[in-house]
Formats: sequence, C-alpha cells, structure tokens
Amino acid sequence: GFAMTLVHRTLAHLARYVGDDAARQIYRAAERAIEHINQTVAEENIECDIQPTGIITLSNTEPQDALIHDEFEVARRLGIDDMKFFDRDEAQELIRSPRIRCAVREDACSLVNPARLARGLKKVIERMGAKVYEGTAVRSWEETHNSVVLKTSGGTVTADRSLVAPNAYGSAWKPTRDYLLPIYTYICLTRPLTDAEWESIGWQGREGAEDRRTGLHYFRPTIDGRILWGGRDPAFHPDGPKSIYDTDTYIFGRMRETFDWFFPQLASVPFEHEWGGPIAVTGNFLPAINWFDSGKSRAAFAYGYNGHGVSISNLAAHAITDMFSGRTSEWTDLNFVLRDPDHLGPTFVRNPLTRYILRSQLRADDEERAIKDPLALRLFNKFTGADLQIG
Repeated sequence: GFAMTLVHRTLAHLARYVGDDAARQIYRAAERAIEHINQTVAEENIECDIQPTGIITLSNTEPQDALIHDEFEVARRLGIDDMKFFDRDEAQELIRSPRIRCAVREDACSLVNPARLARGLKKVIERMGAKVYEGTAVRSWEETHNSVVLKTSGGTVTADRSLVAPNAYGSAWKPTRDYLLPIYTYICLTRPLTDAEWESIGWQGREGAEDRRTGLHYFRPTIDGRILWGGRDPAFHPDGPKSIYDTDTYIFGRMRETFDWFFPQLASVPFEHEWGGPIAVTGNFLPAINWFDSGKSRAAFAYGYNGHGVSISNLAAHAITDMFSGRTSEWTDLNFVLRDPDHLGPTFVRNPLTRYILRSQLRADDEERAIKDPLALRLFNKFTGADLQIG
C-alpha cells in the first residue's frame, strides 16, 4: 500500500544505472503518478484509506548508513529538494526505535489500501461504460496488423489493441516467463495499538517507512491504528505464484523477531493477520513496457514493478495510453518504456543462482554486513544477460 517514487532498488542505484538525467525524469514521472492517484481518489470519491503522509527511509545497521547518505547526496545532485536528512537523534524523534541510526524523509508518498483502490477504480470505469469480465480465462490470442483476437472460455473478443499486465503471474506464461522472477514478500499485521502504545513509539506523522536491508523491512500505520510489518525474507518460487506459498510460518516467525528487535516497547503486541504475495523482479530492476511486436504495435505488455507497483503501474498506464494513441510524450520517453526487458536465461541457470543469491543476501543482512555483487550474482548477470545490482 505504498504509492511512492521509488524505481529500481534506490534512487542512487537508478542514477548509476540510467544516468542522472534519466533518473531525474523517472523520479518526476513517478511523482506525477502519485499526484494522479491522489487526484483520482479525491475526484471519484474512492474509499481506499488514502493518506498522503510521506515516507521515511532509515538505516538500522552500519552498512545501511552509507546507503542512506548516498541516497540523500544523489537526491541533492539531481535537484530533488523534497528529501530531508535526519541524524540519529532527529530520526528517533520521527519514530521512537533504538535501532534507527539515520534516515531521510520524503513527502511524495501516499499510503493506500490497494485492494480498495482497485475495486474503486473498477466502479469508476464501469460508470464510464467499460465492461469488466473477471475470472474469464484467455485460452489463446493472435496479433495481426489490424487487430488482436482473444479466444476466451466465454467467447471471442476482437480489439484494436490489447494490454497484457500480469506482473508476477507472468512467470507462468510462456511469452513473459523468461523475463521476470516471481519473488514472494510477506506481511504481518498487529492488533490495533492503544493510545499509550502509540505514544511509546511517537510516529506522529504516520508516514510509511522502510529500512535499507537488501531484504528490506517495510512498515506503516493503518487507518484503524495497527502496524503493518512486511518484508525481511524474500522467497523465490520458480514454479510461479500459487496459494500454497501465501503463508510461511518460518518467515512469519523471523518477522516477529525483527518487529520485537525494532520496537522492543511493543513486544507484547500480537500479530493478528499474516499473509504473503508475489512481486515481479526484472533483470535490471526496471519495469518492462513495450509492444510484443513493434511492427504490428497491437498487443503491449506492462509488468515488473519490483515491489513498487501501486504508483509505477499508474505510471505505466500513462505510457501505455500514449503508446495506444501513437503519441510520443514524457511518459513514452522514459528510459524503460519501449525497450525489451532483459532475458533471464535458461531455468537451470537462473533458478539455482537466484536461490543462492537470496541466501547470500539474507546471511549478510542477518550479520549486519554489506554485500556487494557476490560471485553468484556476477555469474547470473554473465550467463543470463541480466544486469542486477545489489551493493
């Protein structure tokens, strides 16, 4: 439920990968996407618990300090003055945790209930005359120079253009499965905190927050006074998203440990809900937005938001709209639009290397040490053509 500006792992990673000018352009586009979400929710009266409270990105280990300082310096270099730096004492006034070492705060983030947002948008487009057929399987499709023909379980649809937007579920579909990794992330939700418990942690701004572990924690207050605590151990399931992966007792236990570590004053507050779901990680940590066949320009794809899909899917929709209309715009000029995604190589290479890389990351995070492009990651990039970066 974070509508945020982040594309790639950090702003600093983005600038290193695409250059300062392109990074600045992507950041501003993400800002506009968030503004569009806020505006649409207000104009259409969508009830989705939206809170434009900003986001705090923090360090809780020495290796993360460098990432926070790097993030702030890159923001200043790019002319992004929305980001403010806080030292240890200042940061602990934002959120009272003994683990916080420093932080940056950014205004451009809205917290939202994404399921309610999606349902609300569905009602809006139905009022506009669109028809939505949920649960209708597309059995086959054909792209011609004049149209796209979809054969479904309930009939045939012929359209001028079509968009395939599967995100992590594209890992189970042949045309997209070699371009993304389905990575599960998990969430725990506390019971509503008492006034005294909220007082013990401060957090008066009710911002979203995340740390800079490689397997990061992300956390936020909810509209009914709970804390959502997510992340820590990403899980790779190469056979694609399945409901059996939506829970993981081991990971939930690890999340309980770090919640108590971060908020020792809340150690007696129980988790009432636990769940998980997949994100789509691409070979360069950038979204994938393009035509399947640029010569026909009838069927497009958009996926691979690397865990930031609330706002970046909105950004992608602007780009797709202009692509469908044949327009060149600030959205279609973004570095990752109209560009083929990186192929991740054969499964017998990418699957074991992905598992090894994740285990290496988790060990480094647990031992509070930096990890910079381990051998397995360099091999992964060499044999798959991807360009993943960690350090």
